[in-house]
Amino acid sequence: MTRGVILLNKKMGFISILLICLLLLMGCGQLLLQIGIKEPKVIKDLAYDVTKKEDCLIYIEEDDVFVPYLVLSSDYGGNTLLLRQYLLDDPMPFNVNKKFGWSSHEYGAYYEGSYIDNYLNTEFIETLSQPARDAIVDSTIVITDKSSLGNTTYATMTISRKIFLLSLKEFNNAEFSITADEGKALKFFTDDFNRRVADFSDGKKSPNWTRTPSIWGTYNVITIGSVGTGSGMPDSLIGVRPAFCLDSSTPISQRTDIISDQAVYVLADTDS
Repeated sequence: MTRGVILLNKKMGFISILLICLLLLMGCGQLLLQIGIKEPKVIKDLAYDVTKKEDCLIYIEEDDVFVPYLVLSSDYGGNTLLLRQYLLDDPMPFNVNKKFGWSSHEYGAYYEGSYIDNYLNTEFIETLSQPARDAIVDSTIVITDKSSLGNTTYATMTISRKIFLLSLKEFNNAEFSITADEGKALKFFTDDFNRRVADFSDGKKSPNWTRTPSIWGTYNVITIGSVGTGSGMPDSLIGVRPAFCLDSSTPISQRTDIISDQAVYVLADTDS
């Protein structure tokens, strides 16, 4: 009889421990909900300024291939900013000139209407899937006014674009005497300088264009390289890193068939 009571007590004790563990797990779940940890449902949930995660990635379809994009900010003019993680496969000129060399009156470093500005908003945007194109919103970006080039007046203006290059200011919070301030520094880059550097998808190194000209002349454009900032002539072949914004409420979902044995985020209406 005594032995049976002992076994019963042991069994009840084990059940009690299980109940306590279950209650603790339920309590932890409620605590996580209370502190706001949740599964990302919309694009702004992935943004670096929300998650503080360096791998704040979503995969966007380009020419039937899914490409990683960094989700940099949940509030870029009220929308969520994405930046391609890798440079486009082909380096490109910022601007083109049919003759050798640039004269001061040609303003080769002016962004609006430049070769790269036109390319991003005509040819490149057409490489994106229809769901991605539908989700992209117009962004108001700050550029250096043409009147500042060669005159060092630091004047800026705004234009509206679907696809664009980031500015030097957005990559770097430092003040430069040779450039105007175009927009605000992005925390993703100010938290770690090395994040400004991008490579081609095969690992090859290259500087990449910003949309920022040097105002000490009319035909030098600021670039981002592995050792810091530099400049290039507009017709130089340099890496291109497109950026664009989505409405912050754009729904997202996970897929496991893009990268083997890994769940990644995509736009929710991307074809499965």
